[in-house]
Amino acid sequence: MRVSTFQFYNLNTNNLTNLQSQTNKTLQKLSSGKEISTAADDPVANIAIENLKQQSAVLAQYEANINLANNRLSQEEPYLASYETMVMSMKDVLLEGNDGSLSWDSRKVYASELKSNLDALVSLANSQDESGNYLFAGTASDTQPFVDAGGVITYAGNSGQRTASVGDGVTLPVNDPGDEVFFNVPIAAGDYQADYAGATMSGSFFMDSAEIVNPAVAQAPGYRFDFVDDGAGNVAYEVYDNGGTLVTGPTAFDPSQPLAFDGIEVSFSGEPQIGDSLAIGEQPSRDVFSIANRAIEMLESEQGLEGPNAQAEYAQLLGDLTEVFNHATGIRAEVGNRMKALDTFEKQHSDMKLVSEGVKSNLEDLDYAAAISEYERQTLAMNALTKTFGTVNSTSLFDFI
Repeated sequence: MRVSTFQFYNLNTNNLTNLQSQTNKTLQKLSSGKEISTAADDPVANIAIENLKQQSAVLAQYEANINLANNRLSQEEPYLASYETMVMSMKDVLLEGNDGSLSWDSRKVYASELKSNLDALVSLANSQDESGNYLFAGTASDTQPFVDAGGVITYAGNSGQRTASVGDGVTLPVNDPGDEVFFNVPIAAGDYQADYAGATMSGSFFMDSAEIVNPAVAQAPGYRFDFVDDGAGNVAYEVYDNGGTLVTGPTAFDPSQPLAFDGIEVSFSGEPQIGDSLAIGEQPSRDVFSIANRAIEMLESEQGLEGPNAQAEYAQLLGDLTEVFNHATGIRAEVGNRMKALDTFEKQHSDMKLVSEGVKSNLEDLDYAAAISEYERQTLAMNALTKTFGTVNSTSLFDFI
């Protein structure tokens, strides 16, 4: 077979060009440290690498959200701890002020201390972060949430909660609205609150609880208990709804058994007397500010805490204040649970990122030892081809004559 000089030249030139291209590609890999830089290098592996990159970006966003959520919850938690401390201090003042030997002036001192605690509590409820956002305003963080309107504390924020996406399909609240923290506090009695100020109490008694046990039965918004003579000189009770309709009775009064009517159970302690009367109204919750204000009013009054009515109402305030403390403790515990959950998700994402980066590295990172060997082989082949091509190309028939 005869090979023309032109064919021989083109064939070797193409071989040199291909070898040079392969060598350049190997050099590029050595420079970048990547086995796969474009989809052309390995289409299947490149798709897997892109998916892993997207997964890493999502995990990075989750981690950023977790960091933000942790910062916000870490700002809230110390204020809730201070809230607990303040409520305990207020309860101590109420207990110390309930001393029959105290004079009116002495009770005023306790009332003044309670006022100071209340002012501090309002200030705490209006706390702001480093950016000036109110912590307990719900999502209306630029609005002062608690306003003193003529001695009555009102809430101007909203009930919204900001949330952070911390995992696939998982969101966690990063704040607690002020109405939930300071206002929506369950009362000690349950579902109905006693009106001791308007009660007739010749005997000393106290309503321990009034709870709806059967919601399927219709309940009135209020009831009145009249303690009457059963005809034999014993105490019986009659229950009227807020419209004046007799609901039940007369029934013999037994303080060891709850009074049951309209799906409600009411428990009393003490000894009501014939002729005594007590009204109750539906009130499942109240706020810490109204509790403190009412206690201040009672301590400042000249009559003080004398008589069964005042003692019963004061005991009710103490019970409700205990519920405020329990409520604050529960919210603080919930914040702690969220922070613990954030730590768990953060560790999961960190572990997943390590796995993802490891898989991506195996797919795209260069095996330097193999690449260097390949580069040396390519260089050797190109040098040999260049030398051979040069030698043969410069040879002519005259070299053999």
